[in-house]
Amino acid sequence: MNKNPFFFKTYFFVALIVVSLASFLFIQDIVFKLEEKSLIQSRIFAKFTTGIFENQSNAEEIIFEEIIKNISFPIVITDTTGYPISWRNVGYLDTVFEIEKNPKYLSDLKKIVQKLDGEKKPIELVYDSKVLAIIHMGEDPLYKKLQFAPFFQVIVSTVFLLIGIYAFLLYRKSEDNIIWAGMAKETAHQIGTPLTSLKTWIYMLDEKKNFDKNIIEGIKEDCLRLETVSNRFNKIGSSPVFELTSLNETIKEIASYFAKRVPQEGKNTVSIEISLDKDEHIPIDMELFKWAIENIIKNSIDALKNSNEGKIKIETKNEKNRILIRIIDNGIGIERKNIEKIFNIGFTTKKFGWGLGLPLSKKIIEDFHKGKLILERTVFNDGTTFLIILDKDEKKNFMDR
Repeated sequence: MNKNPFFFKTYFFVALIVVSLASFLFIQDIVFKLEEKSLIQSRIFAKFTTGIFENQSNAEEIIFEEIIKNISFPIVITDTTGYPISWRNVGYLDTVFEIEKNPKYLSDLKKIVQKLDGEKKPIELVYDSKVLAIIHMGEDPLYKKLQFAPFFQVIVSTVFLLIGIYAFLLYRKSEDNIIWAGMAKETAHQIGTPLTSLKTWIYMLDEKKNFDKNIIEGIKEDCLRLETVSNRFNKIGSSPVFELTSLNETIKEIASYFAKRVPQEGKNTVSIEISLDKDEHIPIDMELFKWAIENIIKNSIDALKNSNEGKIKIETKNEKNRILIRIIDNGIGIERKNIEKIFNIGFTTKKFGWGLGLPLSKKIIEDFHKGKLILERTVFNDGTTFLIILDKDEKKNFMDR
């Protein structure tokens, strides 16, 4: 989604104009109908008085054709005895002849008149102290429109606001992805150059007969590690490649790698333990998945620097619809004020940290593997537990491809 701040300013400016224009037209329509309605009573009165003075026998017909026919709300006009003269929008044909043919219509109309009078007080048309007719009107739909007007404005404004927020969040997510991809490719490039040179030196040392082979093996192992890091950063900037992989074997490899590198003697020893449930072959990108777990373990190791007997435990639980992976340590824990920040890019409490480890792990688990990475538990001076949740439906989806 290629958007920039100018787009959002333009969007909200246009949205403001649209909402204002829609509100203006809506209100103008209501005002117009209110003005029209205010003329109805005076026009009916005028027609009645004209009919009286000019002795027009068809005054009722003129009233119906010119006035009543154009009314949008329920209305019945009766004479002083309650006999209907004209009506509209009450469910019957708008003609007097129908009630003359069928007395039931007259009875029903009188009931309707009673109902309308219950909604609104009837209006008497009086001329020269004489009641000419009575107007019975029902509730005007216009009032409902008036009641809805504020909600209309709020709804329209909210819709535009939500669309704008959604677009902005997509923009931010897209921007973050671009940063991640750029950082990954640049890091891979920077690592790749010395890595090539290092491989050349290893080849040259390997050719010398009287050189300590253990040194070469160590260099080879670290060189392979550098190559792995380079590949991992490259994958962050491109599409992952999934393969069905044994979860337990993957965990064992990770534990074995760290077991050789954590302190085994002295004051600050660290032990790596694993507790594995029934094995499951799951679709993962091996390099990225191992990287995500390694980053969490590295955080645990950092939290154990001042512990006499540091322990890190990796355990799995194979449930019906999901797989749980817990990384548990008995380190210093995370301060309450930092709990909400640990997955933010750039946040770190280490003096020389980059603040990329946990955000990378979260991106790998959630964006690439469609799982969840959460801080399940942390207590000051009593350790931390990170929980990875993998949905087994992802395996079904992978198998169906």
